[in-house]
Amino acid sequence: MFWFFAICFAIVYVVNTVLAFIQSKNYTNTYLALRRRGRVAIGKRRGMVTTGAIVMFLLDAEGTIMEGTRLTGVTVLSRFRPLPDFDGLRLATLETTSDRRFTRSVRLAADNARDNYLFWITGQTPPEPPGPLSRSIDALRQRAGRPPKRPSVAHALAAAGTSGSLTPSTAKQRIKLPQPR
Repeated sequence: MFWFFAICFAIVYVVNTVLAFIQSKNYTNTYLALRRRGRVAIGKRRGMVTTGAIVMFLLDAEGTIMEGTRLTGVTVLSRFRPLPDFDGLRLATLETTSDRRFTRSVRLAADNARDNYLFWITGQTPPEPPGPLSRSIDALRQRAGRPPKRPSVAHALAAAGTSGSLTPSTAKQRIKLPQPR
């Protein structure tokens, strides 16, 4: 009986690994297809029990969304699908909290893509979005009256000293090379 369960577990594990590899290949192909055409902003929302989402937006030079794709689902059988509803909107000013056409995870992934883009244009590295466990711990900390461990995006961007300009900096920085001895 033990060997039956061990073999069943091994089969499920191998099938899951193969399907995850196929989904990873789909992610890579979708990203490369968009990246060949221009800049890409990626946002993600992880879900532990609920649906997760990944969105990719193809951007023009001014930060306007030219094309969008989304991957939503709980299983590794999910694939990227077109997301034309955001086409023509500026990513820096995108606000999806009141838009009920999409699931909550897609809206939060789009907001994460916007935040990542804002970090990029201010010259910062965007932080990794918190996972389900981190979100639960932060919610418990807030109920206890303590601030979350991770600062909000608004605080991080304010600390960077954004001057209101939402265009990427094109100024090149000189890197000092070591002097020969």
